[in-house]
Amino acid sequence: MSGSRLVCSVILIALMTAGPAAAQSRNGNVWDGVAHQPNAPSIRSDEKARGILASPQEQTRQDDILDRLAREMLERSGR
Repeated sequence: MSGSRLVCSVILIALMTAGPAAAQSRNGNVWDGVAHQPNAPSIRSDEKARGILASPQEQTRQDDILDRLAREMLERSGR
């Protein structure tokens, strides 16, 4: 019994010392409360801050291209 108690104690100590790394939660692209994949609003605000934001017409054109490509990919995948 003392051997299993030692093993249990070691496991318990390891779990207690793991700290915040073990407690982080993940939900999709959100890890520990922070989104890790870009989204359109964050990209546009970053582009605006850098002075490289496309005009509304160019944004619409780019969005149309991406939508068309997404439809083509779905069609090719059989969905």
